[in-house]
Amino acid sequence: FLVIAGATGYLFTKLPSSFLPDEDQGILIASVQLPAGATQERTWRVMRQVQDYFLDDETDNVAGVMTEVGFGFGGQGQNVGLAFI
Repeated sequence: FLVIAGATGYLFTKLPSSFLPDEDQGILIASVQLPAGATQERTWRVMRQVQDYFLDDETDNVAGVMTEVGFGFGGQGQNVGLAFI
């Protein structure tokens, strides 16, 4: 028992304690998916709202936002988009 407790204590001090890994690049990717049948114009409007939110309301935390429509983690289509924040 003492060996296990000692090994656990030793490993506890050696493991990283941060929530985010060291390889974190400081980029957030937001995947947006509208209902099936949503037009590309509607998707662009929603992506503009996402962009405006981060650039207007999170100015202290965000350096820039890039959005794209037509590609997402779930596939391609006029109702999906990605935002790189």
